[in-house]
Amino acid sequence: MKQVKVILVAALAVFGLNSVSAQDESSGTALSEQEEIAQKLQNPLASIIALPIQHNIGTGVPGYEGSTYTMLLQPIIATDFNKFSIVHRGVFGASYLPASEAGDGSVFGMTDLNYSFFLAPKTGKKLAWGVGPSVDLPTATDQRLGSGKWSAGAGFVMVYQQNKWTFDMVFRQTMSFAGDSERADVSRFVGQTLVAYGLGNGWIVNTFPTITANWNAESGQKWTIPVGGGISKLVFLGKMPVSFGAQYYNNVVRPDYAGKSEFRFSTTFVFAK
Repeated sequence: MKQVKVILVAALAVFGLNSVSAQDESSGTALSEQEEIAQKLQNPLASIIALPIQHNIGTGVPGYEGSTYTMLLQPIIATDFNKFSIVHRGVFGASYLPASEAGDGSVFGMTDLNYSFFLAPKTGKKLAWGVGPSVDLPTATDQRLGSGKWSAGAGFVMVYQQNKWTFDMVFRQTMSFAGDSERADVSRFVGQTLVAYGLGNGWIVNTFPTITANWNAESGQKWTIPVGGGISKLVFLGKMPVSFGAQYYNNVVRPDYAGKSEFRFSTTFVFAK
């Protein structure tokens, strides 16, 4: 835990220094544009092209001698049409598991990949929604880092933005249909609910927990429900908008194998807005 606290302090220090230096470079940029982009990043259906990179440090994971680490790349590519837009979203990355108390060595490798796209009608209102397919690919390089199964299902998004507030929900449900016959079947729900408020000058305070359910698990072992939140700051590195964020979540409901808490650090590069 001491190592995690050191990492947290160091990351926040780097976050602060990056924010200050980048603000100096963007002194000629209108604050309204800065705030607009910061708000767009809270909207999963926004017309942007961006690359969020998320670093997750899990603590208190049963059976492991230390903290876990996962880096996730989550590219977002939105394409606009006359009456609708299509938003492509991917999630893939790499994970590190420390040595286990059972004697298994540590492992580092690629995780499974999820790809979803959402078809979102242009309603012209503050409330927007989108729906589309979602697919999980068994790309993990070690069986401890993935399911070993091909899974498919659907995703749904709903977003409401009013002034500086953003409320949204992103849900997806996938079920396995192929893959390693010796691995357990998959029926997995992932839900993300966001509440965000813009403080001005590119600052956003929000909560964005990732709630998961394994429907095939035994009673009392299905749900992982985190509670927490954090803050982010959008700055300009030259002409490129970049958002830095830090969050903390505590798993108030969790299966026996899940960690107690998670520190989350993110950097989001915006290539088109």
